[in-house]
Amino acid sequence: MEQQNLSVAKQFKTGFATYIKAFRLIRANKLTKYLLIPAILNIIVVVAFIFSGVGISDWINGIIERSTENMNGWIHAGMVAIKIILPIVFFALFIFIGGTIVNILMSPIYTFLSEKTETILTGKEFPFDMKQTLKDICRAIVIAIRNTAKQLVLTALCLLLNFIPVAGSIASLVLIFIINAYYFGFGFMDYTYERWRLSPKDSRKETHKLKFVTFANGAVYSLPLYLICGSFIAAFIGGVSTVAATLSQLELSEKSPS
Repeated sequence: MEQQNLSVAKQFKTGFATYIKAFRLIRANKLTKYLLIPAILNIIVVVAFIFSGVGISDWINGIIERSTENMNGWIHAGMVAIKIILPIVFFALFIFIGGTIVNILMSPIYTFLSEKTETILTGKEFPFDMKQTLKDICRAIVIAIRNTAKQLVLTALCLLLNFIPVAGSIASLVLIFIINAYYFGFGFMDYTYERWRLSPKDSRKETHKLKFVTFANGAVYSLPLYLICGSFIAAFIGGVSTVAATLSQLELSEKSPS
C-alpha cells in the first residue's frame, strides 16, 4: 500500500478534521449505541483504579511518614519528594493503563466500527469469518499490550523529570501526553491495517509514515484523560477515534488493498 507524500500540516489537518466527519457518519448511520458500551466499561475500570490507587497510595504514604520521623537532611527531603510525586505517578498510570484496558475490551466493537466505516464509504463488504475475527481481535490485544509496555517505559523516563521543580513537572506531563497520543492513535489506525492484511511490522511502517495523523487522532482521545471525569469522555470518544482513523486512512491512501 502506498501513501501520498504529505506535509506535516496536511497530516495534522486530516487527523483532526476527520473527527467532524466521523461524528456525522456515526449519527447518519445510527452507530451511536456502539459508543455507549466503552463508557460503561470505563466506569468499572475507573472505580477499580480509584479504590486500588487510594489504598496503595495511603499504604505507601503511611510507610513514608513512619520512616521520615527520625530522618534528617537529604534523605528526609527525598522521601517527601516521593510522597509528592506519588499522585502524579498514579495519574500517569491511570491515563494509559485505564485507557488501554478499555480499548482491549472494546477491540471487537472497534473492529466492527472500522469495517462498517469502510463499507459505508466504499461499498466493500467484509463477510463475517469467526476465525479471522478472533485473529484480528487477538492481534489488537497483542498490539495494545506491546504499545502499553513501550508507553510504560517511556512514561517512567518522563516521570524522572518531576524531580526538577515546576518546569520538570510541566515537561513531564507534555511528553507523557505526546507519547500516549501517538500510541493510542497507533491502536486506532491498526484496526484498518489489520483488515487490509498488513503484518504488524508493515502496520508500524505505515503508521510511522502518517505519524502526525496518528498523533492528531490519538490526541483527541487522550486530551480528555487530563481533565476531571475526562476518562468517561475519552471512553465515549474511543469509537469515534476508530472511525476517524479509518476515514483518515481511506482519504490519504492512494489505494487500499483489494
